Amino acid sequence: MTIMADGPVAVTRPALPQRPVPHERTPDRPTPSGPRPHPQQSAARQLLDTLYRRHAPMATAVAARALRPGDRGLVDDIAQEAWLDTWQHLLRGNELRSPAGFLAMRARRRAVDHYRLARVRREEAVDYTDDTALAHLARLMGAAA
Repeated sequence: MTIMADGPVAVTRPALPQRPVPHERTPDRPTPSGPRPHPQQSAARQLLDTLYRRHAPMATAVAARALRPGDRGLVDDIAQEAWLDTWQHLLRGNELRSPAGFLAMRARRRAVDHYRLARVRREEAVDYTDDTALAHLARLMGAAA
């Protein structure tokens, strides 16, 4: 036997529980203190701080010696890239047996990489206020056309 209703039948379902918004504070949910770094990252950061205090002048000096005299403005950039390489090396869990040698090698390699990439890009510095440089540039553009 089938019972038919005169109109639509409403099916009631229990309401879904509401998720609290992550930034809401409630007495039972205190605000977290923030993301905690991984223990390996904390140890690497402490080691990098110690290395920087001891070896920063040496890494900068090695970068300065590896660059050409006309590129002395790049010394800080090259040294910073060497420190970034060191940081990534430490985050991978690697050890540094000779920190001074490692930093010196990274600074020299970064300087060599800079010149290698510049050669690939065929960058030429041109002083646009110098008439000789402008004439040279005009010859290069004329030869290319």
